[in-house]
Amino acid sequence: MAKSREAAEQLAQLTITIRRDIIFGAYAPGTWLKLSDLQQRYDASAFHIRRALDQLKNDKLVDHVANAGFRVATLDVTARAETLFVRTVLERSAAHLITARANTDDIVELRRLAQLFDASITEEGRQAQASANHNFHAYLYSIARNVVLSETINEMRNRSGQFTAGRWRSVEGLQASSRDHFAIITAIEERDPYEVEQAIVNHIKAF
Repeated sequence: MAKSREAAEQLAQLTITIRRDIIFGAYAPGTWLKLSDLQQRYDASAFHIRRALDQLKNDKLVDHVANAGFRVATLDVTARAETLFVRTVLERSAAHLITARANTDDIVELRRLAQLFDASITEEGRQAQASANHNFHAYLYSIARNVVLSETINEMRNRSGQFTAGRWRSVEGLQASSRDHFAIITAIEERDPYEVEQAIVNHIKAF
């Protein structure tokens, strides 16, 4: 039973790891995912790689082509546009609450989290960047002090991950995201809700 639970946990973690790499640009849409390459990259068995890819197929992040294998799913343009529209509406509405309610400790913590993301840029893969980015944005929207709003924004951000335009596929793109984070913090420090809103909207559009 213990071994079975451990194997299930390993598979779940492997799936999360591959999902993050796909979502945040380690693989471009349409890229064929060679089993041998994935085994080496993720230090996992062929069996577990296939199981993880099957789950990602169910999540519509990868496609399975008979007698050919798995490849990263291509973008659904309509779904991307609709998801980013909803994100923009929600995150713009949070900007004014964040500006009004952020205190000195909040700004210090945001800057710390932004610095952690910036420091992660050169790390291989997208695991460190994805985690640091999530932590920054989760804290940012928690400052609005509206649990339903912040939870809904986090849900939409997670959903929109598969629709990335590929900004994170280069170090330059990651650095641009980092600059966006600091621009948001600066606008909050200056208590300019419209500048906070614009910085957030620009960040969404670039993604």
